[in-house]
Amino acid sequence: MTDAALSTDARDQAASGLGEVAAEFGAIFGGAPTLAEFLEILGWAIPENSAGTDGTFRAPLKFKVTLKGNKRYRNPAESRVHDLDDDLFVKSNAYLGDLVERMRSESGSPVTPQQLSSAILEVLRTGRVTLSDVEVGDIRSLLADVPKKRVAKPKPGDILAIPARGGGYHLAVTLAQNRFGTALGLFDGKSAQGRLDATIRRASRRFPVYTEDSSVKDGTWKVVGHDEDLLALFPADPEIYHKPGAWPGIVDTGEFGAAETSDGTMRLIDAGEARDVGLQDGTYRQAYPSAYLQDVLDERDDNS
Repeated sequence: MTDAALSTDARDQAASGLGEVAAEFGAIFGGAPTLAEFLEILGWAIPENSAGTDGTFRAPLKFKVTLKGNKRYRNPAESRVHDLDDDLFVKSNAYLGDLVERMRSESGSPVTPQQLSSAILEVLRTGRVTLSDVEVGDIRSLLADVPKKRVAKPKPGDILAIPARGGGYHLAVTLAQNRFGTALGLFDGKSAQGRLDATIRRASRRFPVYTEDSSVKDGTWKVVGHDEDLLALFPADPEIYHKPGAWPGIVDTGEFGAAETSDGTMRLIDAGEARDVGLQDGTYRQAYPSAYLQDVLDERDDNS
C-alpha cells in the first residue's frame, strides 16, 4: 500500500468518529483541543494489536507536523490530556482500529505507522475535527515520529507500562539506578492503554521497590513517557529495609528493623513502618526480578 488517498467511505467514517473525540474533549474542557492534544490522544490509542497493522505500532506513537511555510509545529500550551480518563482513549482506539481494518481491506497490505499518519491527515483535512490552534489547511505534512532505536535503559522520570494479567497495564516511574538496582515508584490501579492518567497519578504507593532492567531491555515493559515531576511523589534516595538482627554484633538494625539508602546511611524504624513495609509478616523483599515483580503486581490487583 502506498500513501494513496483513502476511500471516501473510510475517510468519512473516521472523520465522523474522530470528530466526536475532539468534540467530547471540547465538552470536558470548555474548548477544542490543540492539534498536539488531539494527536497525543491518537498516539496513545493506536491499535497496536490489530491484524491490520504491520506489527511495528508501539504506543505512544508520536507525530511530527510541518505547517505552511515549512514551519515545525509545536504545542502552544500545556497539554490537558493527562487529566482525561480512559473512556476517550478507548473510543479513539475503536475508531482508529476500524480505520486500519478498512485500509488493510482496501489495499490488501498491512498498514504502517506512516500510512496511518497520512490517513489521519486526510481526516483532518475534511474539516470535521475542530482544533483550537491550527487551521487544517495550514498543515503541510503529518509524519509518524518512529524512533530508530528504542530506549533500553530507563532513566529517572521514565514512565513504564508493565503488562497486567487479563489486559491493561500497571504503571511505574523510574526513580533511580544505584548499587541496589533500579528503583521504581509504583501506582495503584491499571490503565487500559498504559497511560498514567490523573486518577492513577494520585494513587502513588508509599514504598518504592527495586528490580532490574531485563523486561525493559527485551521490550516487555515499555517506556511510555517521561515526567520528572513524578519523582517528587517518592523518596529521592529510595531505601531498602533490613530485618532486626540482620548482622548481630556488626550493624544495629534495631528492635523492628532498619532502612538503608544507597550511600549506606542507616536509620532505625518503628513498629508501624516495619508492619507497613512487610518486615513483620515476612512479605518484604529487598529486590525483585522484573518478571516476578510483574506477577506480584497481578496478585496485588487480584486481591484488592
